[in-house]
Amino acid sequence: MNIIAWPFGKLLWLCYIVLKNYGIALFVFTLLIKLIMLPSSVKQQKSMAKMQRLNPKLEQIKKRYANNKEKLNEATMELYNQENVNPMGSCLPMLVTFVLLFAVIDVVYAPLTHISGIEADKIESATTIVSDYYTASYALKKDTDEAFGGDGITVSELLGAEVDVKEKLMSYEDVAKLGEDRVAAIAENLIANPGLDEYFTDTTKVSDKLVSGGKSARTELLVLSVARDYPALFDTEVASFCEEFDYTFLGVYLGAYPSWSSVLVLIPILSLISQLAVTVVSQYYNKKNGTASTNSGMNAMLYIMPLFSFWIAFSFPAGLGIYWIFSSVLQLVQIVGLNLYFTPARTEKILEKEKKNAKNKRPSLYQQMLEQQKAQLAEMNGGKAPEKNALTELDDEAKLSRAERKELERLRINEARAKIEDEFGDDYSAEDIEKIKAARRRIAEEYGDDYKED
Repeated sequence: MNIIAWPFGKLLWLCYIVLKNYGIALFVFTLLIKLIMLPSSVKQQKSMAKMQRLNPKLEQIKKRYANNKEKLNEATMELYNQENVNPMGSCLPMLVTFVLLFAVIDVVYAPLTHISGIEADKIESATTIVSDYYTASYALKKDTDEAFGGDGITVSELLGAEVDVKEKLMSYEDVAKLGEDRVAAIAENLIANPGLDEYFTDTTKVSDKLVSGGKSARTELLVLSVARDYPALFDTEVASFCEEFDYTFLGVYLGAYPSWSSVLVLIPILSLISQLAVTVVSQYYNKKNGTASTNSGMNAMLYIMPLFSFWIAFSFPAGLGIYWIFSSVLQLVQIVGLNLYFTPARTEKILEKEKKNAKNKRPSLYQQMLEQQKAQLAEMNGGKAPEKNALTELDDEAKLSRAERKELERLRINEARAKIEDEFGDDYSAEDIEKIKAARRRIAEEYGDDYKED
């Protein structure tokens, strides 16, 4: 993911260098990402339109070969081959979009890595500092020593009771793993900076969701705010960058956490509303275009995503919520814009043009695969391909009159009955008769005939 994220990181860095404000740079960056992904979105829109165009024919195939899976698959594949449609065509752009999305989120999570230009080892050291001090502070907070009230311990309480802070920290398994020398340095700084341990356990200052997982890229978001409040803990270059870095948008510091008592509560609310708008509008157009999913689980997930974005915006620094809002609003504009442009009439012209152009092009990879399958089937059939495939048979039947189709169905039923009777012979057992009746019933159902017991 780092390889994919690197160019996006450079793009965000360029936006910040030009605009000198992270919030505005983040909006322009998100807009550019949407433009980069636009060709993929257009391709996905066309692919969905192609599938919608084939739906009536696919329904005919399903109805005609409902009880013959081999014919059903053969006719379906042949239809895709003739129309040069890849049924997975809409999935690939979606997959690319998801990969790029995770790469972009990685960039947003790690502004130090992608914007500061600071050496990687110094950034890693800064994230380690945040993680280590959080581990030590949280171990004290969880302590239930009755001598200190049983509801957590602070460094000031340890000093007041003349308890060795280093030794107390070493008594915690998670802290002891850091090593004696490291714990000694942490204890020294906790003593030198009264309230530092309580700072790291204050959820309005430090989120456990950003520290969980150790020295992850998410910890960089904490470094930006912690280094402003306690610059002495970090390398001078890191502290200097965090102090000068304009991590704001419209005067709002993006390193702060939203809460119900702050104006920042608008960020998760707007994130929820914008994501919900995306879901509702996309569902509206999907139903209008006949591409809505019938999977109830998938539809439920669409409405869970807005709640997820609300949780993200409430649990992480404001910068993440702002990004979700930017992304949702731009996605909403894109959905509306694409659907207004790809009207049914325009889409039909585009698809017809592409179909004509496809005749002069080399077969697509999907068409080549289908041709290979047909060749393999022909080889299994003694090297001779059938005169008519399942789709051609269906097309020929469609040209018949109603009376001719009915007669054809009766001929097939009689042929199938004769085949069954030849198999069982004249001497029927009661069990054989029941099998014949069941087979006749299946044949009648397959060809739409009324079955009557003899």
